[in-house]
Amino acid sequence: MPIIRNTDVALTPGSVENTYRRILVSPDKGSGAITLGERIMGPGTELAMHTHRIEEVIVITKGKATAVLGEETHTLGPGDVILAPAGIKHMVANRSNKPMGFLFFYPAVEIHIESV
Repeated sequence: MPIIRNTDVALTPGSVENTYRRILVSPDKGSGAITLGERIMGPGTELAMHTHRIEEVIVITKGKATAVLGEETHTLGPGDVILAPAGIKHMVANRSNKPMGFLFFYPAVEIHIESV
């Protein structure tokens, strides 16, 4: 059973400027059915609205997040959880002046993301 220390996995630039991510659990780390990653978002950053063919769980770990799930907008903080069902549009933004972070989980190792 692998132990993965987040300090052993480098943060790399994300697809949006001033965001960073690291994949902590994936097939190359021994997973057969789960993907787990961390994303750090600088102030004023926003991920595009998107959907997945599978569900996604997002756990806010630091800062304040603005999340859209379907047609609803929520302000979330550390420990709050988003469950985005398959096919439901969602996005996360950092509209604060401090960094925001979250963990993301997928019950699969190949993730298809579709912008909406």
